[in-house]
Order: sequence, then structure tokens, then C-alpha cells
Amino acid sequence: MLKTLIVSMATLVLFTSSLAFADIACAKDEDCKGTEVCILALKPPVCKPPQPAGKPCKRDKVCASGKCELPAGKDAGTCK
Repeated sequence: MLKTLIVSMATLVLFTSSLAFADIACAKDEDCKGTEVCILALKPPVCKPPQPAGKPCKRDKVCASGKCELPAGKDAGTCK
């Protein structure tokens, strides 16, 4: 019984600590903290630091390079 209680408590602690590091859902940049931006190209959109080359984007602002290559007719592109 004590073993079951310890395992249950450990599982609960690990689960709640993983929630603390989860990405924050957003709808606009103002929903994010610090220098993070709302990455609208992700489903669901989440707050993250500006993205490196090759990551999905919809706007130049979300790319560390400041350049999002968005192909004509596409909803999302990639950071350059």
C-alpha cells in the first residue's frame, strides 16, 4: 500500500511539473511573455522564442532571421 502511494505521488509530481514547462496557447503576440511570439503556424498556436531556420511560420516576426518564406497560395511557410 505504501509503495502504491509513493508511485502515485511521484506520478502526480512528474505530471504537474511537465505542465509548468508546457507551451502557452495564444491568439496574438500580446498573449506571450517576454521576447516570445505567438507561432500561428502551429496547431494549436503557442508562445515560443523566435524560430530558427526551417521552422514553420506565417509572419517574418516569428523567425530569428526576421524572414519567413511563405509560398504563394500556402497558409504557412518556413523561416529562412
